Amino acid sequence: MASLGRIVGALPIPLFGSVATAGAYGLSKARALPRFAGWAVPLSVGALWFVWPAVDDGWKIEMGFKADPEAAKKAAEEAAAAAPAKVELSSEAMAKIESAYVPASAGDDEGDALLKSAMATGDYSKLEEKWEAFTIKAVKPGEDDDDDDDDDDEDEDEDDEDDDDDDE
Repeated sequence: MASLGRIVGALPIPLFGSVATAGAYGLSKARALPRFAGWAVPLSVGALWFVWPAVDDGWKIEMGFKADPEAAKKAAEEAAAAAPAKVELSSEAMAKIESAYVPASAGDDEGDALLKSAMATGDYSKLEEKWEAFTIKAVKPGEDDDDDDDDDDEDEDEDDEDDDDDDE
Protein backbone atom coordinates (compact mmCIF):
# COMPACT_ATOMS: atom_id res chain seq x y z
CA MET A 1 0.00 0.00 0.00
CA ALA A 2 1.31 3.44 -0.87
CA SER A 3 1.93 5.97 1.83
CA LEU A 4 -0.42 8.89 2.36
CA GLY A 5 2.33 11.43 1.59
CA ARG A 6 2.98 9.85 -1.79
CA ILE A 7 -0.72 9.90 -2.66
CA VAL A 8 -1.13 13.55 -1.65
CA GLY A 9 2.09 14.50 -3.46
CA ALA A 10 0.75 13.02 -6.66
CA LEU A 11 -2.46 15.09 -6.63
CA PRO A 12 -2.59 17.50 -9.55
CA ILE A 13 -2.38 21.29 -8.92
CA PRO A 14 -2.64 23.92 -11.63
CA LEU A 15 0.63 25.73 -12.56
CA PHE A 16 2.82 23.28 -10.60
CA GLY A 17 1.64 19.94 -11.89
CA SER A 18 1.48 18.20 -8.50
CA VAL A 19 1.35 18.93 -4.75
CA ALA A 20 4.94 17.66 -4.38
CA THR A 21 6.23 20.16 -6.94
CA ALA A 22 4.25 23.00 -5.29
CA GLY A 23 5.63 22.02 -1.85
CA ALA A 24 9.23 21.94 -3.14
CA TYR A 25 8.74 25.36 -4.71
CA GLY A 26 7.25 26.76 -1.47
CA LEU A 27 10.18 25.41 0.63
CA SER A 28 12.76 26.94 -1.70
CA LYS A 29 11.06 30.32 -1.46
CA ALA A 30 10.67 30.03 2.35
CA ARG A 31 14.44 29.60 2.71
CA ALA A 32 14.90 33.07 1.14
CA LEU A 33 12.50 34.81 3.59
CA PRO A 34 15.11 35.76 6.24
CA ARG A 35 16.76 38.05 3.68
CA PHE A 36 13.55 40.06 3.44
CA ALA A 37 12.76 40.20 7.18
CA GLY A 38 13.88 43.85 7.34
CA TRP A 39 11.07 44.78 4.95
CA ALA A 40 8.32 43.37 7.21
CA VAL A 41 7.68 46.57 9.20
CA PRO A 42 7.78 49.04 6.28
CA LEU A 43 5.49 46.83 4.20
CA SER A 44 3.09 46.43 7.13
CA VAL A 45 2.96 50.19 7.68
CA GLY A 46 2.42 50.78 3.98
CA ALA A 47 -0.40 48.22 3.86
CA LEU A 48 -2.08 49.75 6.93
CA TRP A 49 -1.74 53.21 5.37
CA PHE A 50 -4.08 52.11 2.60
CA VAL A 51 -6.31 49.74 4.58
CA TRP A 52 -6.92 51.78 7.78
CA PRO A 53 -9.32 54.32 6.22
CA ALA A 54 -11.50 51.45 4.97
CA VAL A 55 -11.84 49.89 8.44
CA ASP A 56 -15.25 50.47 10.04
CA ASP A 57 -15.38 53.14 12.78
CA GLY A 58 -17.50 50.85 14.93
CA TRP A 59 -14.71 48.26 14.98
CA LYS A 60 -12.12 50.96 15.80
CA ILE A 61 -14.28 52.13 18.73
CA GLU A 62 -14.87 48.56 19.89
CA MET A 63 -11.14 47.78 19.87
CA GLY A 64 -10.29 51.06 21.64
CA PHE A 65 -8.40 52.67 18.78
CA LYS A 66 -10.88 55.52 18.54
CA ALA A 67 -12.82 57.46 21.19
CA ASP A 68 -16.57 56.86 21.36
CA PRO A 69 -18.28 60.15 20.43
CA GLU A 70 -21.55 59.13 22.11
CA ALA A 71 -19.78 58.36 25.39
CA ALA A 72 -17.93 61.69 25.21
CA LYS A 73 -21.20 63.53 24.59
CA LYS A 74 -22.85 61.75 27.52
CA ALA A 75 -19.88 62.56 29.81
CA ALA A 76 -20.05 66.24 28.79
CA GLU A 77 -23.78 66.35 29.58
CA GLU A 78 -23.16 64.78 33.00
CA ALA A 79 -20.37 67.25 33.74
CA ALA A 80 -22.59 70.17 32.75
CA ALA A 81 -25.36 68.88 35.02
CA ALA A 82 -22.94 68.44 37.94
CA ALA A 83 -21.37 71.91 37.51
CA PRO A 84 -22.14 74.43 40.23
CA ALA A 85 -24.62 77.20 39.53
CA LYS A 86 -23.32 80.46 38.10
CA VAL A 87 -22.64 83.12 40.73
CA GLU A 88 -24.26 86.50 40.16
CA LEU A 89 -22.49 89.56 41.58
CA SER A 90 -24.10 92.84 42.51
CA SER A 91 -23.29 95.95 40.50
CA GLU A 92 -21.34 97.34 43.46
CA ALA A 93 -19.14 94.22 43.61
CA MET A 94 -18.59 94.35 39.83
CA ALA A 95 -17.50 98.00 40.08
CA LYS A 96 -15.02 97.12 42.83
CA ILE A 97 -13.60 94.26 40.76
CA GLU A 98 -13.21 96.47 37.69
CA SER A 99 -11.37 99.16 39.65
CA ALA A 100 -9.26 96.84 41.82
CA TYR A 101 -6.18 96.90 39.61
CA VAL A 102 -6.08 100.71 39.28
CA PRO A 103 -3.52 102.19 41.70
CA ALA A 104 -4.63 105.05 43.91
CA SER A 105 -2.00 107.38 42.44
CA ALA A 106 -3.20 106.77 38.92
CA GLY A 107 -4.79 109.90 37.58
CA ASP A 108 -4.69 112.05 34.54
CA ASP A 109 -1.79 114.44 34.38
CA GLU A 110 -2.03 117.66 32.37
CA GLY A 111 -0.82 115.92 29.19
CA ASP A 112 -3.51 113.25 29.43
CA ALA A 113 -6.19 115.85 30.13
CA LEU A 114 -5.00 117.91 27.16
CA LEU A 115 -5.03 114.88 24.89
CA LYS A 116 -8.52 113.84 26.01
CA SER A 117 -9.93 117.31 25.44
CA ALA A 118 -8.24 117.51 22.04
CA MET A 119 -9.66 114.12 21.04
CA ALA A 120 -13.13 115.11 22.22
CA THR A 121 -13.15 118.38 20.28
CA GLY A 122 -10.98 117.34 17.34
CA ASP A 123 -8.78 120.45 17.82
CA TYR A 124 -5.13 119.44 18.17
CA SER A 125 -3.65 122.96 17.92
CA LYS A 126 -2.53 123.04 21.59
CA LEU A 127 -0.70 119.72 21.08
CA GLU A 128 0.86 121.05 17.90
CA GLU A 129 2.21 124.01 19.89
CA LYS A 130 3.80 121.61 22.40
CA TRP A 131 5.25 119.47 19.58
CA GLU A 132 6.72 122.55 17.87
CA ALA A 133 8.30 123.74 21.15
CA PHE A 134 9.84 120.29 21.67
CA THR A 135 11.22 120.24 18.11
CA ILE A 136 12.85 123.65 18.58
CA LYS A 137 14.45 122.52 21.86
CA ALA A 138 15.66 119.30 20.24
CA VAL A 139 17.22 121.03 17.24
CA LYS A 140 18.75 124.02 19.06
CA PRO A 141 22.13 123.12 20.51
CA GLY A 142 22.40 123.83 24.19
CA GLU A 143 25.15 123.82 26.76
CA ASP A 144 24.75 120.13 27.63
CA ASP A 145 25.10 118.86 24.07
CA ASP A 146 28.87 118.37 24.14
CA ASP A 147 29.02 116.27 27.30
CA ASP A 148 29.63 113.14 25.27
CA ASP A 149 32.51 114.82 23.46
CA ASP A 150 34.08 115.82 26.78
CA ASP A 151 33.85 112.24 28.03
CA ASP A 152 35.52 111.00 24.85
CA ASP A 153 38.32 113.54 25.23
CA GLU A 154 38.93 112.42 28.82
CA ASP A 155 39.13 108.78 27.72
CA GLU A 156 41.67 109.66 25.04
CA ASP A 157 43.78 111.59 27.57
CA GLU A 158 43.82 108.60 29.92
CA ASP A 159 44.87 106.31 27.05
CA ASP A 160 47.73 108.67 26.15
CA GLU A 161 48.95 108.72 29.77
CA ASP A 162 48.92 104.92 29.88
CA ASP A 163 50.99 104.78 26.69
CA ASP A 164 53.54 107.22 28.17
CA ASP A 165 53.93 105.03 31.27
CA ASP A 166 54.64 102.00 29.09
CA ASP A 167 57.46 103.81 27.25
CA GLU A 168 59.43 104.41 30.47
